[in-house]
Amino acid sequence: MNRFLGATVLLVSLACLNGYFFQAPWFQASAVCGVIHAVVPLVLIMPVGPLIFFYTQSLTDPDWRMGRNQRLHFLPVIIDLIPYLAAVIYITGYFFKIITPNPTPWGLFIDNYNTYADIPRWLSISVYLYKAYKLVKTKNADTRHYNWLRLFIRAFAAFQLIWLCFMIPYLIPSYNNSLLDRVGWYPVLVPMVILIYWMGIKGYLIVKTEGHYRQKATKAAVSIAPDVANKTLTLLARAMDEGRLYLKPDLNLEMLSKHINIPAKTISALLNNHLHQSFNQWVNSYRVAAFKQRLADANSSHLTLAGIALECGFNSQATFQRIFKQFTGKVPSEYRDTGAA
Repeated sequence: MNRFLGATVLLVSLACLNGYFFQAPWFQASAVCGVIHAVVPLVLIMPVGPLIFFYTQSLTDPDWRMGRNQRLHFLPVIIDLIPYLAAVIYITGYFFKIITPNPTPWGLFIDNYNTYADIPRWLSISVYLYKAYKLVKTKNADTRHYNWLRLFIRAFAAFQLIWLCFMIPYLIPSYNNSLLDRVGWYPVLVPMVILIYWMGIKGYLIVKTEGHYRQKATKAAVSIAPDVANKTLTLLARAMDEGRLYLKPDLNLEMLSKHINIPAKTISALLNNHLHQSFNQWVNSYRVAAFKQRLADANSSHLTLAGIALECGFNSQATFQRIFKQFTGKVPSEYRDTGAA
């Protein structure tokens, strides 16, 4: 999960560095620096939105893994790469003498493109922020990462608002030059720097907290008396086999804790150290088993695979597909067609 946050910090930092280069006289005065700046991608904003959403997803669902379909979300990065590709084409053509040595039209295209490319960049981050916000609301609101995710999304939303206030006059040709002459990029760069430091420090603290949490869970498991462990495991099995709590799509650790009247930390420690499964893995094992049983039932022949999955406690078809393959090594349709047990 931390690689998503790390990649987000990196991309925002590169964009901030690009803004600094625009403001630095020594950099602008160097022809070599100008060529490097034209061809080295520093502004890669389109992946930031997906990274925010996938980071949120990885924290709300520890068993989530990024698949092929999720990687498609990064394809719009081509929007960021177009000006760099244009610069590479011009420089290559100039070197091989197949393009007229007149950089003015190319420079105007790149400048105009970068100005209006901020619109899809801003929209992309805003859409994915909203998706992340909805995900946090619908997922387990009592997880230890909930407060951090709320702050994380709000901080980015605040930056989006600042960026929007700067972008509106920036996109108007009659205000563009006067705006940059008066304030430059500082109204965006300063909040961006604050955001970078804040994300980096909080991310580091979360890693330390996560390690401390795991140590506490291990110690708790060791200190649990055998009779308490046996009683808890019996109640857990009963809650699933008889109570069929796994059929609730919103089932979380706190709900289970209240149902069997056992502290959540005791349940988590026992699952991790006795059954060697996370809470989500343990619940999903029951859902996958229920799906297999329903699939073999002739009374379910009129239902689609997605319909059966939803009745077995999965909250979406995408989640079901991913988890089922994790447990069986096959996608649901392949499992049905081969009749595997």
